Amino acid sequence: MSEMSLKAYDHIQGYLTDRHQATINQEDLNAILRLSQHLRVFGLLSAVGYINQQNAQGGQVRERTVPSWKSLLVQQLELNQGTTATALMAHVIELQRNQPAQYLAQWRQSMVMSKHWNFWARACASN
Repeated sequence: MSEMSLKAYDHIQGYLTDRHQATINQEDLNAILRLSQHLRVFGLLSAVGYINQQNAQGGQVRERTVPSWKSLLVQQLELNQGTTATALMAHVIELQRNQPAQYLAQWRQSMVMSKHWNFWARACASN
């Protein structure tokens, strides 16, 4: 088992601990799978921007998606778990503007990590 896979397992377990859940439910699984697609198509900044949005786009999908995306991306970027959505966004904007090579590296790592998140989310799913 690769180091990256073990790290992804820790991220999924961290998410479950934050949510006080023993297993990944179907809605969480869909949200985690959706994160990998979003990272591949729109990028890291867009994913973090989605978490940080404070607009009228509330609703059930957003309520299911934001907690898992925030937890996994905060852990991937090695930020404090208490990091707010605004601070997460500011961190990624700073990377993009001032350290573009580091931003691209983080984006690439997040895309690679998402495959492992998907695997472990499926493995930890309730059904």
